Parts: sequence; structure tokens; C-alpha cells
Amino acid sequence: MNNINLLLNRQGLGRKSNTLLTKNGKKYFQFKNKMNFLNDAVVKNIIEFLNSVKTKKIKLPVFLDIGQVTVADKLSYIVLECLVYEMLNLGYSVTVKFYPNSNIDTRGINNSPLRHLNECWSRFSSNKNYRESKFRKEFNSITDGRKYRRMISPKSNSYLSKLTSSLILFLKNQFEFSESCRKIEYDEIMVIKLANTIGELVGNATEHGEGDCLLDIDITHNFTHSKKQGRTFGAVNIALVNFSDTNFGDKVKKKILNTDLSKSIRYQKTKVAYDIHQQSYFNDNYNEEHFWNLASLQDKISGRPDNYNNGGKGMTDLIKSIQNFTHEDYCYMMSGKEILKFKKELLKQDSDGFIGFNKTSFLQSGPETTTLAKSKVYLPGVAYNLNFILEEV
Repeated sequence: MNNINLLLNRQGLGRKSNTLLTKNGKKYFQFKNKMNFLNDAVVKNIIEFLNSVKTKKIKLPVFLDIGQVTVADKLSYIVLECLVYEMLNLGYSVTVKFYPNSNIDTRGINNSPLRHLNECWSRFSSNKNYRESKFRKEFNSITDGRKYRRMISPKSNSYLSKLTSSLILFLKNQFEFSESCRKIEYDEIMVIKLANTIGELVGNATEHGEGDCLLDIDITHNFTHSKKQGRTFGAVNIALVNFSDTNFGDKVKKKILNTDLSKSIRYQKTKVAYDIHQQSYFNDNYNEEHFWNLASLQDKISGRPDNYNNGGKGMTDLIKSIQNFTHEDYCYMMSGKEILKFKKELLKQDSDGFIGFNKTSFLQSGPETTTLAKSKVYLPGVAYNLNFILEEV
């Protein structure tokens, strides 16, 4: 995968690595987690540790002792996979140790490529080359009944249509294997909308980042809800990651601040919105990077230099169309340290055709604080964490 090194290079050192002596007299670098969650704080600590390891003159084995943790969200363990993959590519041997507590939206960690390197796994192999080979293979590609994972590169003009078609086939029929085989049929309209949305997100990510992206989808079934007796639920959990020197809002920012906007009223209005937000709304929670990410999500706004009359379909509109089918959802995008949360009730177009992540106006009002967050990890490029919880029939 392109540019994973940026994930390490954009962070600081911070934490020193520990060199320990094993019973066999072999030294290794150990990371010891002291938190109960696998979240951005832990990932940040791991990145700082790995950067410290890279400063050493000798490439000793790396041991990540994460312990028993509750997984915060899907993107947290996907980023951890990327870090391990990069260290393997740099010539380090990596082993992990963790007992993950998961839920309907994070159950996919049980089938993560990390399990091959997890010494707590019941099928953990003592053969280092074998387990690392299995990790590498599954990191790049795997498809079974409940998991779809691809490294996607824009090699041809038709790659998105082929991706969308394969996603429709994957999502159309799901199976729950228990005492009997139970077929789950998701709504066909929802499946097509979801496949198209994922395709649009992939196309947008590869265009902004000008490189490949990692797409990971897992399906969970047969969950119950304490307040919904007699009903069962499943989830479609999606993570999409593109690492790049170019963050999500960079191209739109450059275009709007440095080019002649006389050809488009829509771009002129976005510039007016920027001036208003800069003067009245930017603060410690809402900054310029948030704004340009928000601007780049708008319908008919494109970062392409000579394109003022067209643009991609607004991704917020696509995501909202999926949310209409869901029982619950938890969706956000992240670029740099800035996070935008997709809340269904705040994805309505205003009178100017913009989505402000508020109940009033994109031009005149800042986004609601509930839609904003900052990560402790700097993610160069763009990533999405999308969880859609569905009632199953």
C-alpha cells in the first residue's frame, strides 16, 4: 500500500522503546499498553513507540503487548494493521498480544489479519515466516461470506464500475451459519445505494490522494437489542483508508483561495462562507481544516483545477440515503487530525443547496459541535469509518 510511511513520519517520537531479554536470551523491542481501550490514544502511543524503534541501529523483533481492550471503532484496528504492515516491510519481525472485546460494529477484529500475529490466537503458528506471510496476504485481499477486503488502485477508467458490481454481489445475500443455515436478504435498493456510495468514496479518496486505498468491509449478524425483544440486527461495517501528502480539503482550499472564481457562483459562495466562518466561527474545536473538509464534501464542488461547472455527487447525500434504511449508524470521516461526523438529522441541504452539518445554513453558520472532533493521531490523506446497523429479516 502506498504511503503508509507517512503515518509514522507525521507523528513525533515521544515514547522510548524498551529492550528486554527473553528466556532464550534473545532481545526484542516491547510496547506495553496500559489502557483499557484500543483507540486513537493507544494508536498514537504505538506510533511513537515504533518511531523510537526505527531510530535504533539494530532491527530487533517488535512485540506489541496490547492486552485486554475494548475496541473503540473499526478504523482503530485497521490503522493498527497498517502500522504492522509497514514495520514488516521495513524488515522488522512483529508479534502482537491482545484480547479484544468487541460489539456489533467492531466484531470484524476477530477476522483481522492481525490474528495471525496474535500469540493469544488458538491457531497461532510458531513459524514466523508462515504467520507473517499469512498476515501480508490477508492485508492486501480477502473475500469470504462476511468479509470483503481489497487494495484498490485506479488502473483503468472502469475500475469503479467493476468495484461497485462486485460489492453488490457481496452485499446482496448474507448467510448466518448456526444450527441451521439462515439466509439474510438485505433490501435490494439499499444494497445498490450502499455499493454506489462505497464506490463514490473510493473514487473520491483515490482522486484526492492520487494513490491506492484500502477498503475493508465486514458483516455481522444475529445481534439482539435489550429494548427490541424478538428482533435481530446485523451491521455493515466499513473502513476506507488512503494515505497521501494531500489531505482531503487541500485541493479545494487551493482552488478557492488562489484561482479566479468568476466562472461559478457556487464556488464564490463557498469563498464567502470561508470568510464568514474564519471571522466568526473558527475556534479550538472548529478550525480551517474542518472547514475545507466540509467544503470538499459538498455537491458540485471539485478540487480539479479547471472544473467549475461539475463535481462529484455530495457524499453526505449518498450516506444519508443509506441512513434511511438503518436502525442506527455511526459514521465519520477523518483527514489529518480533523474528524467530521455524519449525523442524519444534520445532513439536510439548505436553501443554497449546501449541507452545513447544522440545522440552518452552510454560508452563515458553523457546524454543530456534535459533528466535530479531533484525533490524537495525525492521519495523512483521508479515512472513513462507517457503521450501518440494520434490522434483519
